Amino acid sequence: MVKKRMGSEKIEQFGREESPGNENDRTEKQDLSGNTMNEKTSTEQARTTQNIEDDENESFEQVQVEKKGTHNNPQVESNDIVPGCVYPEVPDPCDPARILTSKDLRNQRLIFWVFIASLNIGMAMIALFSKQGIVVFVFILFIKSKDFISCIISGLGRLTESIYCIFKPLTPTPRQWILTLIPAYSESEEQIVKTIYSLRDNEVGQHRQVMVVLLDGKPRDVRRHMTRIIRDFERPYITLKFKRGSLKITAGFAQDVPVIVIEKVKNSGKKDSLVLCHDLFNVPRENVPLYTKLLREEIWNDILPVLTEGENFEKFDMVFCTDADSTIYKGAVANLADALVRDKNAIAACGLVLVELEPGFEWSFWNLYQQFQYSYGKYVRRQAESYIGKVTCLPGCITMIAVRDEMAGAIRKYAEPITKYPVVFHQVQYLGTDRRLTYSMLSQNSKLHTLFVSNAISETIAPQSLQHYLSQRRRWGSNAYFNNYFYFMGEKMILISRISALIDIARLSMVYYRVLNTALFLKGLTENVSILSLMPLMIVAYLPTVWYLMTIFTLEKELQKRAHKLMIGLCINKIISYFITVMIFTKVAKNLGSQVWGMSGVTATSATAPVAATSEVRSDVTSGVTAQTTATLNQPHGAEEGREVPWSSDRDDPNHEFSVF
Repeated sequence: MVKKRMGSEKIEQFGREESPGNENDRTEKQDLSGNTMNEKTSTEQARTTQNIEDDENESFEQVQVEKKGTHNNPQVESNDIVPGCVYPEVPDPCDPARILTSKDLRNQRLIFWVFIASLNIGMAMIALFSKQGIVVFVFILFIKSKDFISCIISGLGRLTESIYCIFKPLTPTPRQWILTLIPAYSESEEQIVKTIYSLRDNEVGQHRQVMVVLLDGKPRDVRRHMTRIIRDFERPYITLKFKRGSLKITAGFAQDVPVIVIEKVKNSGKKDSLVLCHDLFNVPRENVPLYTKLLREEIWNDILPVLTEGENFEKFDMVFCTDADSTIYKGAVANLADALVRDKNAIAACGLVLVELEPGFEWSFWNLYQQFQYSYGKYVRRQAESYIGKVTCLPGCITMIAVRDEMAGAIRKYAEPITKYPVVFHQVQYLGTDRRLTYSMLSQNSKLHTLFVSNAISETIAPQSLQHYLSQRRRWGSNAYFNNYFYFMGEKMILISRISALIDIARLSMVYYRVLNTALFLKGLTENVSILSLMPLMIVAYLPTVWYLMTIFTLEKELQKRAHKLMIGLCINKIISYFITVMIFTKVAKNLGSQVWGMSGVTATSATAPVAATSEVRSDVTSGVTAQTTATLNQPHGAEEGREVPWSSDRDDPNHEFSVF
């Protein structure tokens, strides 16, 4: 059992010895405020004191204690640093993950390439040497059927929802305790602090928040912005990569905001941060590492009761996940929390992600192009998934996750090392975070729901060069494509999710044939074809676009503000979508088995900058929400975070696919 300690307790200095039974010879003890020794102290005791001061200077760096007065400078205990903590020693961890050799990867890539080539060549032969009209017609219907059905589901869902609210208006939800996670890697401390205060001012209503800032390997002095500190200590830690590390924990208040800052001394990846957060604050999995288990007990016994004093806190109800470089619109946190409360089967809910139009780049080609892709994916596909309760990708920049028993199994699946031979298991587990975590949740029970809440809005910065765009979409495309195999064949998936995944697999696998199919379709239009015979095809093919246009012009106020830009983006997509899609899928196939993250953090304001290892800071407040800092880490990373890679703030695909046509 972890020994209970409070930051206000006064303790003797570690390393000090006194002669028992000799009251007159006892000297005053030097505390952390710098009080001097009693004049009766002997020379030997003075030397001991000097040694203690040296030790304290070392521990000063370890626990980051600033001498700013007793209110913000709690006493440091001997077991507040790793060498003196009460945690038991554990054997050196051993990573059980299977490492695929170059030969393994080469053989499996070859098999995959042969499969894709055979599929595309076979379809081309069928289309060329059979009745072209029928084959082309059926193929287009099949490929477009998902978006067509999604529009029908979305339209009926919105109509039913509106009628239901007339007869049974929404009632206020009970107060929820929300653990707000802010993972950070390249963001500045000023940006992190602004994010804390913007989330505090996010109009959460009756709900309450405790914020956790998880710093991954790049120290930032967030501590100096805290107005009251109750604990400041360091603990050993075993990372997701089965490596020894340590955590520096500072708990207290930033004005009226309860905050826990956890700094990982060595970078171990964003996925590691997500797993650590859920191990500490959600329902813990059965195989939580011992050090994490002990730290959880310590936080719940010693820290949370002080941070939530007088608030009748018993447990967290939800975990809100965001990024320190995302802009969260006011009311988003409360809207997500309310949606989870109202659906008893909901395990998570995500919001709407839009492209941030940075000053001077409002008409950027890349912003216009991606703005359309983001919004099209949300309102044509994700909204329909939400009405059936099966959103397949929850973006890490704006997602609320329920605290419930199924999350223990989800995190266990999400964190487990891969020991199987097929490369597809390695690909989905180690490249990307959001989509794999979503699948891990939904695979716990077929009755679980994941939701899309359109009035919970965030903005994110999009790539501003072809190189960065292709690098990002190669990663997103890989996550979307290979995770669909699990949605199609995985456990506890409902039938409609399996069919949807199968359509996506076919659409992406036959991307090369689709170019030929389009050419054959255009050729057929020049021949004697009646408009009446084309009507079914035109309806299926263009209803999604009509639904999207109706959404941006009449249904969604936020999209109405950007409607003119979205229309330009629509035209750009019509022109270049096929070419970009072929390039991206080629990169996906070529890099099968590679967990290289690629470029990240290249933004509009840094697109023309040279390769740099520093961060440029841009402060910008949008709609009264969090300010931004634009990281310009314009450099390729190593293997992805699950095994070898450093952390990146770049989140998974927010609109499911790397092509919308």
